Amino acid sequence: MKTLFFVLAVAFLTSLISCASIKANQDLNELPENIARGDPANPMRVKEYLQTVVSSPNGREVKAYHRRAYSVESKKTLFVSHSFYVFLKDGNMEHTLVFTATPKGSELNGCWMLDAHSDVESYELFTGSSENPWEVEAYQKTKGEAGLDLLKTTQKILDRLDKGYTFFGAAHIRDFPWYHHLWMALVPPPILAWAPMLILGIHTDNCNSAVLETMVWEHR
Repeated sequence: MKTLFFVLAVAFLTSLISCASIKANQDLNELPENIARGDPANPMRVKEYLQTVVSSPNGREVKAYHRRAYSVESKKTLFVSHSFYVFLKDGNMEHTLVFTATPKGSELNGCWMLDAHSDVESYELFTGSSENPWEVEAYQKTKGEAGLDLLKTTQKILDRLDKGYTFFGAAHIRDFPWYHHLWMALVPPPILAWAPMLILGIHTDNCNSAVLETMVWEHR
């Protein structure tokens, strides 16, 4: 019974995102602004920029946002959303930063990149007009926190970059508080459920997990 419930749950979640995912993969492989995500120079550009941030932090800050995943037509849900960073200098956007899937034919399987077209567009619409078609929202600090720690967050991204994480569409589920409980409960015996999911999550990321696992909040 538990196994049947699990299969039905996975089928339901897959149905929510499959059509959007197919269209997103098509756009990733065909649109010029998305083909740029496969540029093998992306990781080096990111590393050089982040090293500049670490060596010259004055006037800089970093913020994290989430929004609709694929387009302004896609619905934003718990399971279908997109996360990215914005680095600012003297209050102005310097770069956006995202861990992204890469198009077919790229020598990379996922990478960090600066200024992805949809990130820049959605952020500029969010900050520069009364409209917010991408439903961009800032990740909110909790009580006792005073925003993201620029240096610690940047260093965590650099560490992640050096580990060479690849792209995995379901990586972000490990960040949900019920993640381990779900797998422990649904697929007996528990130890067999735990091990394969941890193995699948090793050195894989997507846009959401890459942000959620590298944010470091300052405390008041």
